[in-house]
Amino acid sequence: MDSIKALLQSLPKSPGMRIMHFCKEPLLISQIQEYCKSESDYCEYLIVTLTAQDAAELQEFQNNYTEVKYLSPQRPRFHMQSKQYDYLFLSTLPQERIPFFKKIYRALKNGAPLFIFLEKEVSELYYKIESELIETNYVATNRTELEEFTLLSAKKMHGWSGA
Repeated sequence: MDSIKALLQSLPKSPGMRIMHFCKEPLLISQIQEYCKSESDYCEYLIVTLTAQDAAELQEFQNNYTEVKYLSPQRPRFHMQSKQYDYLFLSTLPQERIPFFKKIYRALKNGAPLFIFLEKEVSELYYKIESELIETNYVATNRTELEEFTLLSAKKMHGWSGA
């Protein structure tokens, strides 16, 4: 997981950094927690699951800077406050990606990057997901082959979508 560590080390460091991570298994959690602990003056790390069962299984990772939360995909919005998170990590994606991308758009700060970790075997999804991101106002999409994953990155377009 050296490539994940390198990705995290490349993120600009800032006090009060907030990271949102959608996942259903412990993949990447330890590396992101270690980054938050060692590299940021004050970092909030929100682990989000789309099922209550997944949230219950990940509760062991909760600590003073990490919160585990279940957010129902049926919710109209994922967060009450807009433009709250600096980075978004997605190691799991719901079946209905376009409504999902629209909901998380509001939670991200302007220009915030999102990182989607795709398994190497399903990396052909890249072009479909890329077009869905563009349709939902994410720009600068990029594909990077890492040792363990295919990484799809994009940025929240700011000032155009009305969100």
